[in-house]
Amino acid sequence: MSKTIDLQVEKSSVLLKGLRNNIAELANKGITANQLNEMESDLKALKAANEECDHIREGLSAKVKAMNAILNHVKDSFADKKKVVKGYYTQEEWNRFGVMDKR
Repeated sequence: MSKTIDLQVEKSSVLLKGLRNNIAELANKGITANQLNEMESDLKALKAANEECDHIREGLSAKVKAMNAILNHVKDSFADKKKVVKGYYTQEEWNRFGVMDKR
């Protein structure tokens, strides 16, 4: 669970417990049991959504690592092929092999 979500869940849970313990006193202040039930339901939904996000992050992290490995392989292959062209041909000929001169 992310630190922000974890902290909010903890604070909200403590508040809910305190409000429920004093619901009779708070009724004339506009706080109802239905509101607290709704808040508790929202808190459960937040926990579930956060767990889903954590699960997706784990899967995404693995995919990003795999993508970066492929990217590194492609970059290395690109650099090796480019070195061949630059090593055997003059700068004027590089363009016909797809090697752009950035100068």
